[in-house]
Amino acid sequence: MERSHWVAFAGILLLVSALFNLLNGFVAIFNHGYYSKAYSEGNRLLIFNYTAWGWIWVAIGIVMALAGIGVLVGSRAARLTGLCLAVFCLVGQMIFLPVYPFWSLATMVVSALVIYGLIAEPRHVPGAHV
Repeated sequence: MERSHWVAFAGILLLVSALFNLLNGFVAIFNHGYYSKAYSEGNRLLIFNYTAWGWIWVAIGIVMALAGIGVLVGSRAARLTGLCLAVFCLVGQMIFLPVYPFWSLATMVVSALVIYGLIAEPRHVPGAHV
């Protein structure tokens, strides 16, 4: 069965987003002062501390990488998992927006493209539904 090019694009972007999340998580875990120096303490939006968010981003990055590989292979469950993780990543980066706005916006754009790629209707495939 032929697959949509948007799905393949979304699978590659899931791998890129996983790399972004892993990088974000490892920086939060191993460099404790990196994010806390970026903004004043009175303007906090984070629910947990940075180490907890670091482990959350690492876990999401690992699962996103597995989902990206699954999407490229053609698994429907991986598409659903990737969609849910991209939505969580989009919302989670809104929390990091006051810390590093450009990095958060770039990650949010990648997540939005993943969401679109996973739910877009493939027009060139007759009778195929997402």
